[in-house]
Amino acid sequence: MVLANPKPPHTDMPISEISTYCRICEPQCALRAQVDTDTEEVIRLLPDKNHPVHKGFACHKGLNFTELHTDPDRINYPLSRVNDKSAEPEFERLSWADATRQIAERIGELKDRYGSDALGFYIGNPSAFNSSGRDAARRFARAMGARYMFGSGTQDCSNKFAASEVVYGTANLHPIPDFRHTRFFLSLGSNPRVSHVSFVHMTDPMDALRGIVKRGGRVVHVNPRQIESATPATGEVLQIKPDTDVFLLAALIHTLFAEELTHRDSLEQHASNIRGLRQFVDRYPASRVAAVVGIEAEEIRDLARAFASADGASVHMSTGVNMGRSGTLAYWLVQMLSLVTGNLGREGGNIYSPGYFPAATVGKPKQQDPFFESEFGSIRRITGSLPGNLMADHIEAGLVKGLIVMSGNPILSMAGETRLQQALAGLDFMLVIDIYPSATSAYADYVLPATDWLERADINSVSLGFQPEPYVQYTAPVVEPKYERKPEWRIFGELLQALGLPSILDQDDPDPLARLDRQLAHSDSAEHPLSMDALKSAPSGTITLPLPEPELLFELGVQHEQHKVDCFPALMEQGSDACEALFKELEGEPRDLLKLITLRTNYMVNSWMHNLPALKRDHALDNPLHMHPDDISERNLKSGVEVQVKTEYGTIIAT
Repeated sequence: MVLANPKPPHTDMPISEISTYCRICEPQCALRAQVDTDTEEVIRLLPDKNHPVHKGFACHKGLNFTELHTDPDRINYPLSRVNDKSAEPEFERLSWADATRQIAERIGELKDRYGSDALGFYIGNPSAFNSSGRDAARRFARAMGARYMFGSGTQDCSNKFAASEVVYGTANLHPIPDFRHTRFFLSLGSNPRVSHVSFVHMTDPMDALRGIVKRGGRVVHVNPRQIESATPATGEVLQIKPDTDVFLLAALIHTLFAEELTHRDSLEQHASNIRGLRQFVDRYPASRVAAVVGIEAEEIRDLARAFASADGASVHMSTGVNMGRSGTLAYWLVQMLSLVTGNLGREGGNIYSPGYFPAATVGKPKQQDPFFESEFGSIRRITGSLPGNLMADHIEAGLVKGLIVMSGNPILSMAGETRLQQALAGLDFMLVIDIYPSATSAYADYVLPATDWLERADINSVSLGFQPEPYVQYTAPVVEPKYERKPEWRIFGELLQALGLPSILDQDDPDPLARLDRQLAHSDSAEHPLSMDALKSAPSGTITLPLPEPELLFELGVQHEQHKVDCFPALMEQGSDACEALFKELEGEPRDLLKLITLRTNYMVNSWMHNLPALKRDHALDNPLHMHPDDISERNLKSGVEVQVKTEYGTIIAT
């Protein structure tokens, strides 16, 4: 736990404490909010030491969220643009009634002029933790007949949904490590000390790593750099050349087949198309990939042997690999490594944790081949979203004439900034719903102020399938919305009413969490019936659920016929030639070629939170280029100088 809180309030201040939880990243740490009962102001946030799962763990980002909540730079009122988009933006304040009416009129004009599908949407990362806003945006998009949906997920995790869909028959099955029992944990492209663990929603991941090592197990972090997560107590780093993880995974599986270290019973019982997998990995023995991945062949073989012989081995892959050129193939091979060693669906291996609702059962593909021909070639949607890097193309082609952006800043978070700026400036209409003005909202016609997570009700529905210790938590709003901020579900509801369409606000007592309440009611995971009312009366708003049973992965998770895992789906077969072409490209690279990789820090989250005073440390005020000292020396450079970073896509200046 990081103790980075404001000073405690005066003892004579009337204080109430309210249970809530953080909605910045995936652990969703449990918190206690201290509120001045006279002024109804949040004084500070504290770890919830009585929470049955988190037990007082929380990081400095969530604990310092009060600075964001009270930030004077927030959007607090509806705003309308009053000048041309070619100039610095100027906005004027509107009433909510005028803003809603004008926006509805503009949307109506757009649809009348260009058709029902001219309005596109971009939904950003924070919406994943907004259990009412996310659903409201989807309902509104359906009501508009929207075809063009974009989102931040296509930047860093769509590979996982695509691979899971064909391997398991559902986009919503992502087996997680059984941290409580595993004896060997292989982690690729992850740095949990900085970013926790993506696609695993757990408290204090570093403590889980210490637990593995303490009980005599082994933790191996596969990463191009010596990461902060690796210490004698939390595991070793196996340094790999960037963007080559797919070949390491293939070589590991090749070794397992070649040395007859596979788990035959598991393959016979749970696998189909195993021959295709074998043919794929036969291309990549350790002896062939060693030079490309930068790891000795015998070290690769030893890693395979250690994984196969461990009494429970688990594997996890994160954004460092997702965002590479073979992210989908790599995630497929992660599943195969677990399966062929008999660790998929077993204690200490990779398991499925359905929580209060088995989301895997509703993630089945709607058609056999999701790809379709477009103006930009053969593309597909992933969980409803088109590739975000094609948003500018859709606008330039005239397919998207208007855009609604919710909780997102694509100009800063997606590649091709200049082109996207030009595309957004050319839109007929653009609405941004957010908590801050941004580089993206500078191109908006209207900007509407959303509540933050201290001002809205939520349950942790995004955690379904990802919790090693499953629980469900409800939080009421800690305080009423400040100024004229509104929750997104109400904003979309008012817009639907203004457009003359059915709205949740037509109900006498609108409940934005009603769908989730129905899911809770049908749960058989809890000892007693679940409901929103039961959560509201539970300590910390939380009800714990039974620990996941390993065999549920096949019984409840895998959606293919006979619950068998497809070891060589057609999608992976289609990618085989591209994978080999990439390998040959990497083989031919010069020794001194530098690779630019991503780096997360403890002082911001994606494109936000970097402006909070508590996170503005001296070493975190800018975004420098990190380089190995040997590479600096070879190029006659020194720390602190400006350098030009150039690729085929563009040039930037960095320190």
